[in-house]
Amino acid sequence: MDQNLGLLRVNPVDSLGTGGRLLVLLHGFGADENDLAPIVQHIDPDGRFASVCFRAPIDLMPFGAAWYERNSEGVIDAQTFKSSVIAIGATIDDVCERGGFDRAEMVLLGFSQGCAMALAAGLSKETAVRPAALACLSGMLQEIPDFEYDFATLPATFVQHGTQDPMVDVERGRHIRDVLVASGHSPDYSEYPMGHEISAASLFDLRDWLAAI
Repeated sequence: MDQNLGLLRVNPVDSLGTGGRLLVLLHGFGADENDLAPIVQHIDPDGRFASVCFRAPIDLMPFGAAWYERNSEGVIDAQTFKSSVIAIGATIDDVCERGGFDRAEMVLLGFSQGCAMALAAGLSKETAVRPAALACLSGMLQEIPDFEYDFATLPATFVQHGTQDPMVDVERGRHIRDVLVASGHSPDYSEYPMGHEISAASLFDLRDWLAAI
């Protein structure tokens, strides 16, 4: 993170077209701002979006980054979680201002820990302008003390998860779906015979969903 501006490092992905709308991709634990860049050409082959990948603010050794800290028992540090949500929002605002993008037309995509952050940044009670859509890949909805979600309205949402995921159990993906359904919504939800990954089938479904937004 740029400590002076409070902004995250941004990796702009080469667009294949005009890129009139913004697509923000948030990587998982231990990855970085380059990790999700290769999928952009597959999910947006016509270049309808200007795609950017953010780097999480917590550097890990020997490489990679994380969005929040957690102890050996898996308890999440609320302060690092909330500060990352704020940083994501500030960086989105900065990218929108510099590029002339409408934040309300943005799509926010997150994988694994990045999925948790996409949900938090997109659905926080403090988020004034929500994205047009959320893509939640192989991730989870984190419940953090003193952090409130607002499920009253929901952007177009697609939840994907692997039934053989050894790192984030498929039940966590189902939990995202169930919470949203219980709040009166009908998110798109798909499971795949895959591990903690993005398979060809999930990639093609994501492409078709994104094209319909």
